Amino acid sequence: MSSPAATREHAIDQFRGLSILLMVIVNFFEHVRAAPAWIKHAPDIGITIADVVAPSFIFAIGLTYAASVRRRLAKQGVQRTLEHVVKRALALLGLGLLFTIGEQSWGFNHGQPWGTLQAIGVAIALSLPALWLRPALRLLAALLLLGGYQLMLGRGWLEVVLAASHAGIQGSLSWTALLILATVLADLRASPARFLALALVLLVLGLATSPWLPMSKHRMSMSFVFVVSGGAALAFALVERWVAARGPARALLAWGKNPLTLYVSHLVLMAVFLVPTTPWWHIEASLPQALVQGAVFVGVLHLWARFLERRGIVISL
Repeated sequence: MSSPAATREHAIDQFRGLSILLMVIVNFFEHVRAAPAWIKHAPDIGITIADVVAPSFIFAIGLTYAASVRRRLAKQGVQRTLEHVVKRALALLGLGLLFTIGEQSWGFNHGQPWGTLQAIGVAIALSLPALWLRPALRLLAALLLLGGYQLMLGRGWLEVVLAASHAGIQGSLSWTALLILATVLADLRASPARFLALALVLLVLGLATSPWLPMSKHRMSMSFVFVVSGGAALAFALVERWVAARGPARALLAWGKNPLTLYVSHLVLMAVFLVPTTPWWHIEASLPQALVQGAVFVGVLHLWARFLERRGIVISL
């Protein structure tokens, strides 16, 4: 029988694996014109399943980020810990820029060379000072950061943010606030009642403010961040209960143990579908054809994930 600690870690791996799997599926169908709208990003205001997967992955990072930094502080001290986090953030930023520039060279990305990895890298670096704060002060810092970002959206940033992917460099402030909120919720896991209470408050607050602050991933608006952080926390609570009652899903654990490798691998594999200039191959494919291709796409990545798991290979920055 698994120990409570092992069960809780399995829950994080499973949630992380589910997040990266959904991100891979969404990214595959993003350019398929026959794919239904609910599996693609909302044009601006609104929310679809595609809009929540990257924020859910950020939330998964937040579940272990603060604890990881504290362990490293205890073993290696402040200087080496700071160096490690900054190097990790810069590596994500550089890797993301390489892929985004590649996408732009093939005409699939425009505007700022910005994407998911860049947003994650900057959020990791900017949120680091907040980890020295108690959860209540960290929550306040996230709210102030979100409020300041939302204010700037109304004072000239909106046009630039909408023209960029993942809200661009400016939107990194909002991604940072999302990561800080995730670390606060992670610290509340020891008290399930408080964890669920904060998750529900954030979700309700996001829904309540959405008429005045439109919910939009493209804007990374305050209402959107509240909804996805609260929603991701509730989804994680369900995953944790599932793992405790039924045990982990082995397939998702394999994905959750190597999320960065699988994310990078899926970008490389996407070239098979996006680089060829024959429209019928992917962009103009019929929905049945795209579903078959998507199944093969996910299947290849799953075999890769299982191979890494069986060999005990975990690649991280």
